[in-house]
Amino acid sequence: MRTYYGIVEDRQDPLKIGRVRVRVHHIHSYKKNFLGTPDLPWAQVMLPTTSAGLSGFGTQHGLVEGSTVILYFLDGEVCQQPVIIGSVAGIPQSGYRENTEDELMERGNHVGFNDPRGLTTSAYDGTPDGKNPDHSPKRGFGLTTALDTAPKIYHSRDISYIGKGSSITEPTLTDKDLPYYPLYTDKSDLSKLAGTTDETGLHSGRDILKSSGVLFLSGKGDIKSPAKPVYPYNKVLQTESGHVLEVDDTPSVERIAIEHRSGTFQEIHPDGSQVTRVVNDNYTIICRDEEVFVGGKVNIKVLGNAKIETVGNLELKSFGDGKIDVTGKLDIKSGENLTIESAKEVIVRATKFRPNS
Repeated sequence: MRTYYGIVEDRQDPLKIGRVRVRVHHIHSYKKNFLGTPDLPWAQVMLPTTSAGLSGFGTQHGLVEGSTVILYFLDGEVCQQPVIIGSVAGIPQSGYRENTEDELMERGNHVGFNDPRGLTTSAYDGTPDGKNPDHSPKRGFGLTTALDTAPKIYHSRDISYIGKGSSITEPTLTDKDLPYYPLYTDKSDLSKLAGTTDETGLHSGRDILKSSGVLFLSGKGDIKSPAKPVYPYNKVLQTESGHVLEVDDTPSVERIAIEHRSGTFQEIHPDGSQVTRVVNDNYTIICRDEEVFVGGKVNIKVLGNAKIETVGNLELKSFGDGKIDVTGKLDIKSGENLTIESAKEVIVRATKFRPNS
């Protein structure tokens, strides 16, 4: 079985079974005007045995346009039934490539064996989130480009065959049509969060600062992410829209983190403490009983109104002192009897006391 390298050019499988189109080195021409993306055969992706690949069970692959893959052909030299057995990371190069005729051809979506998008991060300035999207909190890592559009690869092309000067005209890409993950060149294909760069502050979006008005817990200062990932200890799953899952085994700063592209995250620190931050509404629904045990203190601070409502009985019990301190009015109302009982004195202080029967 002979294996080949190839570049994924299309993942919009009409059958929706996870196939991709791949331009294969030594098999397909780099000239898209001779062999366009729509003419490439669909490749099946081999999944691990931990994936059932049946009736909706199992997992999907994570290949995107521009992924470098290793494959073989089930039909041998016919080369029409490719099967992908894995993907490899690299360092995409910027600039130009030289073709077999010693001509310089600019990298782009009209040249094969390149990222088919042919777009660098500078091409995303006018996109919905802007070049540096203003998330809440603003992420200091991951994607900094358009995140609200779906990837799209064009299948319609205007091809002119005029000998050596054959040309291919692609439709103009608009903001809405841009794939929503950036093309980084001269950098590792692995996530920056894996410790592949010397950049700092990549996890600063997970810092919770008292000055931000988010944290008001007494006795607590700023809570910062302890993340200091060192390659190759941090295993990162990062999707094209910006969702992140980290399992970090970096010595002394071991962490587990899951983060939504909006900035909502959950992170477990090296000492076992856990930080959860929700940037929008939060809902918890429990269909039966719930019990909560806290070995230390509990501080709850609400900037808006707070309400506790129960259909059954309500009991508040403290084995120490109790206090209700209200700056405004306080109403106590009972639909039936009201009993106030004290083992010692009952003291009522008021500027005016008015019993009303």
